[in-house]
Amino acid sequence: MTFVWRRTFPDTHHDFVAEEAGQHVGRIKRIDGGPQNSSWTWTCTGCQRGHEATGVRPLNGEAATRDEAIEALAAAWDRAKAWSARTGRPLA
Repeated sequence: MTFVWRRTFPDTHHDFVAEEAGQHVGRIKRIDGGPQNSSWTWTCTGCQRGHEATGVRPLNGEAATRDEAIEALAAAWDRAKAWSARTGRPLA
């Protein structure tokens, strides 16, 4: 799977959104400060059906590294697409 990545806002660092085939997939962002300092959050925002789309697996979370956040987002997106194909319901 190949996402197209761009900065969420032009002047941000460590804050990115992902698209696949023109569809918004999700976002990753590094946390700067607090107990989770330097960890990354991820969210699969292209799918708004909550746990219904993935069973008990989350559509957002936290990861220690940027690469782990990308992998978690990709896995959530794959689950959401499979759910959509199985149910015939749209992702967003």
